[in-house]
Amino acid sequence: MPQVRAEVFVPRPPEEVYRLAKDLEGLAPYLKDVETLRVVEASPERTKSEWVAVAMGKRVRWVEVEEWDDAELKNRFYSPEGDFDRYQGTWTFRPEEGGTRVQLAIEYELNLPLFGGILKKLVQKLMQENAEMFLRGLKERAEAA
Repeated sequence: MPQVRAEVFVPRPPEEVYRLAKDLEGLAPYLKDVETLRVVEASPERTKSEWVAVAMGKRVRWVEVEEWDDAELKNRFYSPEGDFDRYQGTWTFRPEEGGTRVQLAIEYELNLPLFGGILKKLVQKLMQENAEMFLRGLKERAEAA
């Protein structure tokens, strides 16, 4: 199964960065391929959101469930429905001198007729770019706060 990983150092305390990460809709403007991101259910421990992204002119839709662990400052997410055959991952927020090391890991399987074997590498590249943009957006929001 394809995987992408990204990480960033944010010069803010882990609790602050984690809190900003929980605001998914606030991060949406930093994701160039995301057309819409709407939180449909939220509690301190769980967020459910609906996403629509555009990749190579094709809309990709999915529902994403975020399970937040405030005590450990980490997150597990997965998609129970949508265009992904499989979509899951984790966020971790580790203290590091002067701030926080944020790591994002995503495993996915996307088997749409449009995305044949030749295009799978391009999808991998897009997934990697989006993971990195997500973390850059988080860093920009934290630095501006």
